[in-house]
Amino acid sequence: MGLGREYSNPEFEKIYGECLGEYCKNVFYKGVYRESSLSFGEGDELFFDFCSFKSHDLKRNLEGCKSVIVFAATTGINVDRLLLKYGAYSDLKLMTADCIASSGIECFCDILNGIISEGKETKPRFSLGYGDTELKYQSDLLSFLEADKALGITLNESMMMTPKKSVTAFIGVK
Repeated sequence: MGLGREYSNPEFEKIYGECLGEYCKNVFYKGVYRESSLSFGEGDELFFDFCSFKSHDLKRNLEGCKSVIVFAATTGINVDRLLLKYGAYSDLKLMTADCIASSGIECFCDILNGIISEGKETKPRFSLGYGDTELKYQSDLLSFLEADKALGITLNESMMMTPKKSVTAFIGVK
């Protein structure tokens, strides 16, 4: 939350503890991944098994790679329900639980990234929506992973995922 220890107090520590406890009861981390071929076209064109698009930033990240592993990860829908519950009566609990959930999914992605990358020379993970990569390719990526069946991840019209604490990413393999 960006708060240093100097801002901590017993009342907040209690709220944080409650939110963390409820989060731990509701979170169910799941992930899925698949390897895809990767080829580079003219300019910023990238070609995968599931789609092609232009991205200078992702192309730069994947430079020197022969394939790419794409993954999706989620905390599960119960975390969304917990956040909705807190949002109905406590902005502080909502903000606290949201920070816990954001940190939690990132930690899970780090673990999943480590498992995926074990024994391989890989590049740092890169998600759609960063830099010049457009979210409109999220549907192709999730379909390739069958993430709706495997993880329950769906997209709204704005290409935002549900559950909200879900992540997709590319990991380049050299």
